[in-house]
Amino acid sequence: MKKDIIVIGAGLAGMVATYMAQKEGAEIVLIDRGSIGIGTNSAMSNGVFAGPTSHYSPDEYIRDTLKVGRMINSEPFVKLIAREAPEALNFLSSFGLDIVESNDLYVLKSSRPDIIPGVTLVKKLAEVVKNLDRVHILTDFYVEEILKKENRVYGVRGFDKAGREMDIYAPAIVLAAGGAGAIYLGNDNQKNTMGQGYYLAARAGLELWDMEFVQFYPLVISGPHLPSMLHYPPYPKEAKLINASGDDVVKKYGMDNINEAVIKKRDEFSAILFEEIKSGPVYMDYRDVPSSSWEKHPLSLLAKLRFDFRNKPVPTSPAVHFFMGGVRTDEWGGTSLKGLFACGEVVWGLHGANRRGGNALTECVVFGRISGRSSAQYALANRLPSLDLEGAPGDKASYPTPTGGQLREIRQKIREIAWNYAGMVKTGKGLKEGLDRLEEVEEQLRKTDFKGVMERKLKEDLVSASFILRAIFFTSLSRKESRGSFIRKDFPQEDNINWRKNSCLAYDPERNTFSVSHHDVIAPIFFPQA
Repeated sequence: MKKDIIVIGAGLAGMVATYMAQKEGAEIVLIDRGSIGIGTNSAMSNGVFAGPTSHYSPDEYIRDTLKVGRMINSEPFVKLIAREAPEALNFLSSFGLDIVESNDLYVLKSSRPDIIPGVTLVKKLAEVVKNLDRVHILTDFYVEEILKKENRVYGVRGFDKAGREMDIYAPAIVLAAGGAGAIYLGNDNQKNTMGQGYYLAARAGLELWDMEFVQFYPLVISGPHLPSMLHYPPYPKEAKLINASGDDVVKKYGMDNINEAVIKKRDEFSAILFEEIKSGPVYMDYRDVPSSSWEKHPLSLLAKLRFDFRNKPVPTSPAVHFFMGGVRTDEWGGTSLKGLFACGEVVWGLHGANRRGGNALTECVVFGRISGRSSAQYALANRLPSLDLEGAPGDKASYPTPTGGQLREIRQKIREIAWNYAGMVKTGKGLKEGLDRLEEVEEQLRKTDFKGVMERKLKEDLVSASFILRAIFFTSLSRKESRGSFIRKDFPQEDNINWRKNSCLAYDPERNTFSVSHHDVIAPIFFPQA
């Protein structure tokens, strides 16, 4: 198959990029390992977009985003979002989505109170994208490699749901493959979000920036037989967090209410809960919430779960929510590899040491639009070089019988290592021990074969997961301070004199080794794509 552009990932960023690229006249193949939109983290979002409003100036937005990011954000990216966000939200509204301006953000109204706003969002975008003339949808396709020659991309390699291998060719690729939250035992991501985009980029020669910065959301359902779903804000004033002794945790630590704790002290609050849970469970208690509130968003979202939230407190814990680090791009979405563009969570720059609430969706729309336009303009001006492009789908693969440990056991081990040694609060000793444990699991993974397409996908996922976890260990060991979402118990203070820096992780795929360097907060960059 040959197209002008390959878009990897069909969440909000990938679908927006696809739409914008076809508007420029390009032919696109939109690839996802699952279904379009609904299987992505975008579908689980609360439909909140940060950005300047009529009551909240661009300068205020820039100031607050940099403050949350502890001043290691890419300031040009923050300013770009401030400039482009209103037009990007008008773009979404043009599809019939009901987006309402609030004081300092925008809120998407769901089609029904019991439907997550993100589901309404991605279903509408998927409906639009599926009806575009120059877009080919390829689902159930797993991308294993970005193909390149002389620092220029020319396609991807992967396999379909029958296990048939295929090369797909294009002069431009948009990487929109999401984050890596599911490598942790406690997370609220889709279960297959294991860093595949970061791994593809690193294998293709790109550096990864600030991979030690992983955001935890403080309030995620953690009870047995319940989905690991966040308690969506805003929280009713009658809701309480109680510990195993029945104490009100918010009052215990001198905070006014749950909403204030989540909005203004998210990192501190997550760390408090992380430590509190060591002494016993923490529960979200909705028992004093009036009946009328249960028919409205967000409590209406709990109605479908098999738990009596109205009469029983539910176990709740901090969980991994978002990755701030990733691939470095310029303001046009281009990377240092010609023809490769990127958007969404896989990209570094906007968030710094922590992501301000609402900026994830805004980033997806703004940079999805930019990377879609830019990739189309590049692709239409740079046709594929003269290569042997006669690759065709292979025969249905035959799979060996598993010979080592079981893949699902390895997945559990990786998640436990991530949670126990690279979790909310880190120490140098724990990071080193976690790295040793991970090396043992990686050796087991290398010796483990797979049987069938699903196990092949799982093994590929686990290779990505172990790679990302190793990246987190290396970059975390090298940062000798605490900043934003990154907390080291042995270096508890933020150190702006020595550590107001961005980390840069380089990967050598031949030796399978990392090197880490640190750079003063970096200025704008332009990656020529000609």
